[in-house]
Amino acid sequence: MQLNENDRTALYDVWMSQKAKMQITQMEMTKRLGVSQMEFSQLLRGSAPLTMSFVSKFCQQLHVEPYNVLPTLKRQYAGGDVVVHLQSRISVDGEIQNIHVEGNQVIIDYTHQAK
Repeated sequence: MQLNENDRTALYDVWMSQKAKMQITQMEMTKRLGVSQMEFSQLLRGSAPLTMSFVSKFCQQLHVEPYNVLPTLKRQYAGGDVVVHLQSRISVDGEIQNIHVEGNQVIIDYTHQAK
């Protein structure tokens, strides 16, 4: 899905509104999102490409739904089903031995050295 400058403007507007309501600073938000302040600024006001992964994390932190905020998603949502590509990452305390998928579940077999 290609997000555009209207989406970027909408995200910036939501940020300005929600940060005051939630009393959150830009520094705190960048820590929550795992990005630098420069990256954050480039995503909301600059030329860095917006990804659905960033938008999802950002909206989750601000307690808003992306399809209620982004014009591109609003249009698609009004037109029917919306397909959103998301990504999850996890870390395990050990060495991964095997990974397999069952339906919508990912099973990770790993070993852990107990001391």
